[in-house]
Amino acid sequence: MKKKITKLAAFKLAKANGIKFSGSFHADCSVSQGEYLAELARKAGYRKPRLASGSTGRYFYNHLYKIYG
Repeated sequence: MKKKITKLAAFKLAKANGIKFSGSFHADCSVSQGEYLAELARKAGYRKPRLASGSTGRYFYNHLYKIYG
Protein backbone atom coordinates (compact mmCIF):
# COMPACT_ATOMS: atom_id res chain seq x y z
CA MET A 1 0.00 0.00 0.00
CA LYS A 2 1.27 3.46 -0.88
CA LYS A 3 2.07 5.84 1.94
CA LYS A 4 -0.34 8.77 2.09
CA ILE A 5 0.56 12.30 3.16
CA THR A 6 -1.62 15.18 4.32
CA LYS A 7 -2.29 18.20 2.16
CA LEU A 8 -0.42 20.37 4.65
CA ALA A 9 2.62 18.08 4.35
CA ALA A 10 2.32 18.27 0.55
CA PHE A 11 2.21 22.08 0.75
CA LYS A 12 5.33 22.16 2.94
CA LEU A 13 7.18 19.76 0.62
CA ALA A 14 6.23 21.88 -2.40
CA LYS A 15 7.49 25.05 -0.67
CA ALA A 16 10.72 23.26 0.24
CA ASN A 17 11.07 22.28 -3.42
CA GLY A 18 11.02 25.95 -4.45
CA ILE A 19 7.38 26.46 -5.44
CA LYS A 20 6.36 29.98 -4.38
CA PHE A 21 2.50 29.91 -4.39
CA SER A 22 1.99 33.51 -5.48
CA GLY A 23 -1.23 32.66 -7.33
CA SER A 24 -0.04 31.92 -10.86
CA PHE A 25 0.88 28.30 -11.60
CA HIS A 26 2.62 29.11 -14.88
CA ALA A 27 4.73 31.88 -13.34
CA ASP A 28 5.67 29.88 -10.24
CA CYS A 29 6.35 26.39 -11.60
CA SER A 30 8.63 24.81 -14.14
CA VAL A 31 7.63 21.63 -15.96
CA SER A 32 9.51 19.45 -13.48
CA GLN A 33 7.85 21.22 -10.54
CA GLY A 34 4.43 20.61 -12.15
CA GLU A 35 5.27 16.92 -12.37
CA TYR A 36 6.42 17.01 -8.74
CA LEU A 37 3.07 18.58 -7.75
CA ALA A 38 1.22 15.83 -9.62
CA GLU A 39 3.24 13.24 -7.70
CA LEU A 40 2.39 14.98 -4.40
CA ALA A 41 -1.28 15.06 -5.43
CA ARG A 42 -1.27 11.29 -5.90
CA LYS A 43 0.37 10.79 -2.51
CA ALA A 44 -2.16 13.11 -0.84
CA GLY A 45 -5.10 11.35 -2.50
CA TYR A 46 -6.13 14.43 -4.51
CA ARG A 47 -8.14 13.91 -7.67
CA LYS A 48 -8.78 16.74 -10.10
CA PRO A 49 -12.34 17.34 -11.31
CA ARG A 50 -13.58 14.79 -13.80
CA LEU A 51 -14.14 17.35 -16.57
CA ALA A 52 -10.93 19.29 -15.88
CA SER A 53 -9.07 20.64 -18.88
CA GLY A 54 -5.67 21.03 -17.22
CA SER A 55 -2.95 19.01 -15.57
CA THR A 56 -3.22 17.40 -12.16
CA GLY A 57 -0.22 19.45 -11.03
CA ARG A 58 -1.93 22.72 -11.95
CA TYR A 59 -5.18 21.79 -10.26
CA PHE A 60 -3.36 20.64 -7.11
CA TYR A 61 -1.34 23.89 -7.08
CA ASN A 62 -4.58 25.90 -7.19
CA HIS A 63 -6.14 23.69 -4.51
CA LEU A 64 -3.20 24.18 -2.17
CA TYR A 65 -3.10 27.90 -2.94
CA LYS A 66 -6.78 28.26 -1.98
CA ILE A 67 -6.24 26.43 1.32
CA TYR A 68 -2.79 27.63 2.45
CA GLY A 69 -1.72 30.46 0.13
